[in-house]
Amino acid sequence: MNYIEDTTLEDIYLWRRKKLAFSVLLVSTATWVLINIYGFNSITIVSWAAMAIVSMVFLWGSLLRLLSKVEPDLSGLEVSDEFVAERARSCRKLMEEMVRWMFTVGVESEWFVFAKTILGVWILSRIGNLLDFHTFLFIGLVIGLTLPKLWEKHGDRLQKLSRNLKDRSNEAYNNSREKILKMKKKLQHGTEEKVKKAE
Repeated sequence: MNYIEDTTLEDIYLWRRKKLAFSVLLVSTATWVLINIYGFNSITIVSWAAMAIVSMVFLWGSLLRLLSKVEPDLSGLEVSDEFVAERARSCRKLMEEMVRWMFTVGVESEWFVFAKTILGVWILSRIGNLLDFHTFLFIGLVIGLTLPKLWEKHGDRLQKLSRNLKDRSNEAYNNSREKILKMKKKLQHGTEEKVKKAE
């Protein structure tokens, strides 16, 4: 079952099933536009979706009883204990990893890793102030649907470009570091001469 779900998601993200991927993108775009135009929030949308689903199931069951047809077997809709236990274990592992990572960054890491982490979380909070949750999810979905396909098509070029960019940035870093070290030596040499002259 998980293999089927994984391949379906992979097919959607890599646009192998174009109709399904396009419908996901179209529905999410329409939902995002409606949310922004009418100003709904998440609770309203979830409530309306639940009302629509319950109403459709009620009508479907009533029509089946009226037409004297056999009611369908709904045992497949039950959530198994194994599924719940597996999801609980995965959530627990994720939370443990997050707590372990926070303590690693806060206690054991160097200050540079700590500063990068704080900067990343601060940038994320600034983005959160600029965007509402629905827009953030929509942008994530669009990026998730476009980047894997672009990487699949142009991955070699992107890797070559990233290597080139990394080499250039390393070269610029080394040049600036050498200049800073030379300036530091000059400053230290100048202060030593001043101290000798003062003596």
